[in-house]
Amino acid sequence: MVNVKCPKCGSTKVQLSNESSKHGCLFTVLFGVWYICWLFCRWMVGLTLLVVYDWWMVLVHKAMGKGHVWQCKRWFSNRRRIYYCHDCGTNFRA
Repeated sequence: MVNVKCPKCGSTKVQLSNESSKHGCLFTVLFGVWYICWLFCRWMVGLTLLVVYDWWMVLVHKAMGKGHVWQCKRWFSNRRRIYYCHDCGTNFRA
């Protein structure tokens, strides 16, 4: 794992927090159709990435004896990587 440093104080005492974004009823009523279209497009890009890039790179990395990090995983998950610094209390994305 790569050591993440706080951009404000430079400390390495940071903690990863996965937060999933959730929307309420008003958002669904106002933007429901557009949100469903956005999710459909997002899944299509993720599936294309899986078929075109990830399966090929799994074979290449397997032949070289390395592990592979799936790139399509972040398209399918609805989580953001937010870090919290224990020294200065700053929240940041890395």
